[in-house]
Amino acid sequence: MAITLRYFAEVRDRVGRASETADLPAGVRDGAALIEWLAAREPQAAEALNRPSLRLIVNDEISPLSAAIHDGDDIAVCPPFSGG
Repeated sequence: MAITLRYFAEVRDRVGRASETADLPAGVRDGAALIEWLAAREPQAAEALNRPSLRLIVNDEISPLSAAIHDGDDIAVCPPFSGG
């Protein structure tokens, strides 16, 4: 399954790139598994990725980590944010 990943703020700084296309392993089917896979693949970013306040935006919608991931999804990995 191929997805587009976009990284923001501290996550982007630690991963060292703003975006990428990734082919996910068969077991990565939801946001929680995606974060676990990314943290294992990018140990320098593991601390930033394993924060409870981390947000995933899937196809322009804020999504819970339990949300399913589908082929072709565009997923932004974001630290907490606020408006105002």
